[in-house]
Amino acid sequence: MIADHVAGSIRLKFDNGYSEEDRSVEVDESDFDGDEYTSWNRNIYTPDSAANMAAFAKRVKQMVPMVSKIDVTPVGDAEKLFESGNTTIIDLCKQLFGIVKKHTVITCGSDLMVLHMDMKPIRDLVRIEYFMDGYCTDVMSLITRNARTLQHLDINVSNADTTGLIRDARSGGYLKYPQMHTLKLFSTYDLVPSQKAIFRNIVPFPRLVRMSVSPYPYADNVLFRGNAGTLGYLEVALVPETVSMLRKYRVFTPTSHPNLQCVKMHGNLARMPNLFATVAEYMQFVLTIAPGALVRLIPDLTKYPECHTQALSMLKDHGCIQVLSLPDICLSLWEAISLIKSLPLLSDLFTLPSTIGELPQGVSMAILPEYIRRTFAPMGKRLRCWHVNPEKRTDINYTDVATCMLLLALACPNFDYAAVDYYNRKKFMWILEEKIAEPGFSQDAPRLRRLLVEEGKDWWASDSIALL
Repeated sequence: MIADHVAGSIRLKFDNGYSEEDRSVEVDESDFDGDEYTSWNRNIYTPDSAANMAAFAKRVKQMVPMVSKIDVTPVGDAEKLFESGNTTIIDLCKQLFGIVKKHTVITCGSDLMVLHMDMKPIRDLVRIEYFMDGYCTDVMSLITRNARTLQHLDINVSNADTTGLIRDARSGGYLKYPQMHTLKLFSTYDLVPSQKAIFRNIVPFPRLVRMSVSPYPYADNVLFRGNAGTLGYLEVALVPETVSMLRKYRVFTPTSHPNLQCVKMHGNLARMPNLFATVAEYMQFVLTIAPGALVRLIPDLTKYPECHTQALSMLKDHGCIQVLSLPDICLSLWEAISLIKSLPLLSDLFTLPSTIGELPQGVSMAILPEYIRRTFAPMGKRLRCWHVNPEKRTDINYTDVATCMLLLALACPNFDYAAVDYYNRKKFMWILEEKIAEPGFSQDAPRLRRLLVEEGKDWWASDSIALL
């Protein structure tokens, strides 16, 4: 008997296996029992016996009334199972999809799986995920058939005709997604929007809350229409076509998006030398997008290395920022102090590893801790964490990084989380511990020891990471 507490997540992962021992599957009732199960995964290897697959299929069918998510992902050479028409595998998937109930999440890890399944009867889905590079018309048809009920769409649009999301390929009519709150469109390579994809007066996503488009696939502002009051999270790649579109249609004005709290920009300005003439022009463009945003990711200020101080100064008029990511900037201690003082609500800062920088006249390293206490403390009372990520750089001086963290902790009373990348965490913690024992810091050792991250604690689990 299958227990009622079994949660409904089935992941069918087809693999050819690596040894003869892997090639059979044993299934019994215990696979579905136990309070520890909040989801259920089964890796299926190519069976030597159809009876093994039949036994598994029986258990899956018993569980279906409780299923809320199905993830079918062939891996490695297993895709050949679909290409060769392996009847046992295909029949199992057909049985599974044949009894899919309403409001099920479907993750398609392979277009081959989709091509072999009859998905026409599947209606009223709330979430679809599709991550393959190859464009599959069956997936697009599945999306458009479920436009009325879809709430979350996450798809790879590489090679895709994205006009199919807005206009039905068969009827020619325009589509509307009245329940959609999360839209994620991404491509594994640069995608140039079709200049023919102009949709005048169409409002397909009127209740969108989260939009992640990398890159933006249309030549007009069709994705932004009708949701200025609901959009709360925006992630977009800065490419010339998108910047031109945002400017042309004046998508963002100082008061246009009152609930937009998180803005993440991505881009490589080195590849677009004429996109912005100066750092001031770039920062003005970025900061015009939701001036009241609480969370910001501003990329690629290394394009203007001699001007990033100017870029930092332009943030002073945005004192509402609580989480700030400058992933390409290495801040000196003094730049960090100036930035934190100008952003009184800042709680989390993300940068490249820091340096101490040039010391003030008459101040030596020996007296620097006391100088920081006397000159700056208390400041940045909301700051709790500084995240530094080396981004594969090998020239990082972690003694300097640790010193900066400790000095900042002397000035900021609630700063208690020095977050570094996982691979350098242990080394960094050793350096911190040694520095805390030095004369300049030892008097504050009990408080400074809060910076020592407990073993197993992952800074990626920070609440602000969920936004970034």
